[in-house]
Amino acid sequence: MHTLLCRMFFLIFKHLKLKMALQVKKVAFTVALCGMALLVFGQVLTMEQAVQAALKHHPQIQAAALTTESKKLGERAARILPNPEITAESPTGEFYAVGFLQSFDFPTVYKNRKKVAQAETELARVAQKMSESELRYAVRTQFLELQAAEMELKLARRQDSIFQKMGQAATRQFAAGEIDLLQKTIAEAEAGTSKQALLSAQRTADNLRLQLRIWTGLPELQQVEPLQSVLSQMPEGAENPAVLYERQAAAVAQRQIAVARSQALPNFSLGYLNQGPRPTPIEYRLRASVGIPLWVGQNRATRQSAETAARAAESRAVAVAQNVTVETLSLHTSIENALAQVEYFQKEGLLRSRTLIETATRLRGAGQVDYTVSLRTIAGALALEKEYAAQLKLLHAARIRLQYLAGL
Repeated sequence: MHTLLCRMFFLIFKHLKLKMALQVKKVAFTVALCGMALLVFGQVLTMEQAVQAALKHHPQIQAAALTTESKKLGERAARILPNPEITAESPTGEFYAVGFLQSFDFPTVYKNRKKVAQAETELARVAQKMSESELRYAVRTQFLELQAAEMELKLARRQDSIFQKMGQAATRQFAAGEIDLLQKTIAEAEAGTSKQALLSAQRTADNLRLQLRIWTGLPELQQVEPLQSVLSQMPEGAENPAVLYERQAAAVAQRQIAVARSQALPNFSLGYLNQGPRPTPIEYRLRASVGIPLWVGQNRATRQSAETAARAAESRAVAVAQNVTVETLSLHTSIENALAQVEYFQKEGLLRSRTLIETATRLRGAGQVDYTVSLRTIAGALALEKEYAAQLKLLHAARIRLQYLAGL
């Protein structure tokens, strides 16, 4: 009996322990899910994360991939023969003879057409890479616009906070008879203008955030990383996709020359038709013909047209490469100029702006300067910070364009 009770208690304890373990696992799983949700929705969206999301979502990339697949499947059509002709004739006037005729070009023609189809497939692959590069550039530019708008919004909030406080202070001082109507009106006007500027900056940021959501396909857009004042090192690029595209287009044009030349080769046809009495032997029922390329003039014109198109394609490739080189040099200069401006503001300009704002606010509070001088000084100081934001945007815009030209 004692043994039976012990066994029952042991089984009950084991059952309770198992239920507790399951409850603990459920709680731990719930906590893990909550933690993952907080991690996903609380993280800062970086520019490259937005780019990767757009590459997976945007229909332009899907269309480019399908075009490449279509060209690859089209390679099989390079060696397609024309449909055979089935005939029913009565050469002797005594019975109908059924025959067929199959025409085909010289084998070199099919070989050259296959090479053209393969070159066009490679051209579609390069076009796909170019589409990806253009999308990366567009998303990075859109992301930069949002970053700049967020920075401008932050400055607008700061300006509005300062001017609203000064407007309220001017209203109180006017009621107390400490300032005249002119200073009160000026302070209130600046407060109203700054409020409208804040609302405009907020609307701009919201609109750009919505546009970025459309580009990336993200249901909810987290906080974006702020503009960095220091540029990270740009990795080594490959080559501009537009240049690669024009070079591959020139390669396709070269293949077309070979096709045009092979068109001047003879074509053939083989067939079967009984043109004699019913007991005519099989070997006399076969038909064969050869197409003689007598029209030399039109064949020469076709070849010359293909050669001219190839030279034009090569010239376009050289022109695009030159344009990329010139623009790259110009961008390096723009980056150096913007970087010098940014470094100046970081070392001196922003410090002077803060000093001007603090001094003007303190002197206005002490009554040593009127609202007109104080507001003008603060507006000038904030203009320095806005110019810093503009130079920082120019710096990153030039960097993004340079990445595009480098095929990154």
